Amino acid sequence: MARTRAAEVDRDRRTEVLLERFAEHYPIYQYAFVEFVVDHLTDLARSFEGDLQKMLLLAVIGQRRLRAIREAGGDPRAVPAERMSVSASRLADVTGIPRESVRRKLARMEERGWIAQAADGGWFILADESGTDTRVRRDLAEVDLRSRRRVARLVADLEALCDRPGG
Repeated sequence: MARTRAAEVDRDRRTEVLLERFAEHYPIYQYAFVEFVVDHLTDLARSFEGDLQKMLLLAVIGQRRLRAIREAGGDPRAVPAERMSVSASRLADVTGIPRESVRRKLARMEERGWIAQAADGGWFILADESGTDTRVRRDLAEVDLRSRRRVARLVADLEALCDRPGG
């Protein structure tokens, strides 16, 4: 869904206001943010058996999928696998992970039934015929729920910070 110019301006203004509030209350902001990052990365490290690079590769592949679905109006069945895929060499370039390590990690995720390789050689999230159910989402459902809770808590903390008197 495309943003209107007015929505972009509003978003930019809101971003500037938030930046000012974060600077005014930096210790509170910094504590909330670092707590979120540490808790999130620790949880992900446990969920990915210490391999945060595998998580990063999956996130990049997943973002490609989500963008393609969003651009198709929300219907995953309307998007060919090639539009939702990303090559191993592109993954290596984007993440800075060596190409051979990328290939090994992709192969492990393929063995788990999380991803597959498209005809063009790119990698995509494997889904059922409806395009909405994925094994990776089912396998990571608990960490996903914990992640959403953490994000909600961070947003609540930052909203409270922004409601504090200035200075």
